Amino acid sequence: MKPVRLNLFSALSILILMAVSQSGAQTPQRDNRPRTASISGRVTIGGAPAANALMIIAEVDPQSRGAWFRDESPQSAFIKVRTDNDGRYRVAGLAEGNYMIRALSKVYVRSERGSEYETYRSVTLDEGESRDNVDFALVRGGVITGRVIDAEGRPLIESFLQLQPVDENGRPKGGVESNLNRMMQTDDRGVYRIYGLPAGRYILSAGGELVRNRAKRKYPQTFYPEATDPNQAKIIEVKEGAEVTDINIRLGAEKNIYDVAGKVVDAETGQPLPQIELRCLELPDSENGARYGGKQAITDSEGKFIFLGLEPGRYELNLWNYMRMARRLSAPKRNDEYYSEKTLFEVKNSDLNGMEIKAIRGSTVSGGVILEGANDPALKGKLQRMVISLLAASAGYPALSIARTADDGSFRLTGIPPGRATFSLENGQDGIFSIKRIERDGAEIRSGMEIGRSEQITGVRIVVSHANGTIRGQVEIAGPKLPEGGRLQIWVSPAKTTDGDEGAQAVYSQSKGVLADEKGRFLIERLAAGEYDLTLHAMVRVSEQYWSHAPGESIVWQRVTVSSGAETTVKLTLDLTRK
Repeated sequence: MKPVRLNLFSALSILILMAVSQSGAQTPQRDNRPRTASISGRVTIGGAPAANALMIIAEVDPQSRGAWFRDESPQSAFIKVRTDNDGRYRVAGLAEGNYMIRALSKVYVRSERGSEYETYRSVTLDEGESRDNVDFALVRGGVITGRVIDAEGRPLIESFLQLQPVDENGRPKGGVESNLNRMMQTDDRGVYRIYGLPAGRYILSAGGELVRNRAKRKYPQTFYPEATDPNQAKIIEVKEGAEVTDINIRLGAEKNIYDVAGKVVDAETGQPLPQIELRCLELPDSENGARYGGKQAITDSEGKFIFLGLEPGRYELNLWNYMRMARRLSAPKRNDEYYSEKTLFEVKNSDLNGMEIKAIRGSTVSGGVILEGANDPALKGKLQRMVISLLAASAGYPALSIARTADDGSFRLTGIPPGRATFSLENGQDGIFSIKRIERDGAEIRSGMEIGRSEQITGVRIVVSHANGTIRGQVEIAGPKLPEGGRLQIWVSPAKTTDGDEGAQAVYSQSKGVLADEKGRFLIERLAAGEYDLTLHAMVRVSEQYWSHAPGESIVWQRVTVSSGAETTVKLTLDLTRK
């Protein structure tokens, strides 16, 4: 199966969560947990003891398992220890929790079959538990080295490369580990050397960087040895501990690139608009092709903007009120009152100057957040400083508006283009509220709010309920276990119990995802009362960043009823032998 991809609403959720996380720090909580657990194991290199090997044992949030920890944390354990002469290590005095253990090496990789992308191991500890034999069998990684030159044989200095693992059929299967990124650049001779690679098949490319001089040029992306089409790239076989040399790339002829400049003005007054963010997309050669590329620019104090380094081709330009709105909470000086229609233009063989983009003042939606079914003043007080977002489907691209609620629960969303809008809610109080319904002029809206051009909508009520229900679950595996490094991802989303409008909904009911721990246990908190669809996905890693479904019946579904203030217990059975 293909690696998991994010959809539009998943991306929306991530953007909002990023904005929320940047807006304020959490106060560390005192940790009084008993520290009676321990971890021990052995590290070998080629079967021989790895003496004095550096190990890191770090406690992590269970939902971040699979992402490498980078910094020491004052709230959790972050321990460095070295192995003894027999390659053994032991760490005691650990609290109950989830841990990641890594043999810190840039040269060696793990040898276990099926875990070539796992440079760490994850362990779940109960109170008083001793986990022994958390071992690491390492082998020396492979090396790819060579040189990057231009069409005339001159070395490309500080040229960036891109390394792509591929499967036995030559198809991409994710990315390389992030600690290899620093090697992806040539030196003053045009020479590069990438080491610590797991055995496997790769394709390598260079080019695409801008050369800033009088004649602005851009090298085409070129795959080893001289292909501009990735399907024509020559596959590089890397074996354990072996060095593949003379992987030289000759870049094709440079392409001319040009700059596009202009200004953004108010469509009604003609006045220049500062701090407006724009997006420029290159259009496909055919109507059925997909848009690709993409650059952003922000207008200066005089409303001027410039896009640098565009190749000849057709482009689409508009105000980019998607990413910029997610930054609004941390960058309130952005001008988010406007949107624009698409502007189409073509770059031929010269810079393009004097472009004028007419920005339209968008609609506003204002109202308040109302808590239903609870009279607790302390709970109502937590309605402050929540994040309300509105996603308008308009003009063929998403338009996102975000605002924080005031102390009285009121909000005001701006810069909205005409279209049908969907509301969602993120709050800084640990997600304790859930949208129950949206009301306009006293009537419930079910199928998205229709918004006209430059409309001023007031009195919108977002009715929320206290999300205090919990699902506690256990995954039981019948038959073969999930391959090492695999993970059990559980998603919960409000059940659709009636057939209704399949278009935009008034409320985006955000799914919640958690990871089961090493023992198959999971906990999903802060759910409003209601019916939910619970879905288990058994995943295996195909690269550091990408995951795919495990072979066999890797998806299990179950409907669950959640009651207010109560805990619902569920059991999910996974059998990968079934097809």
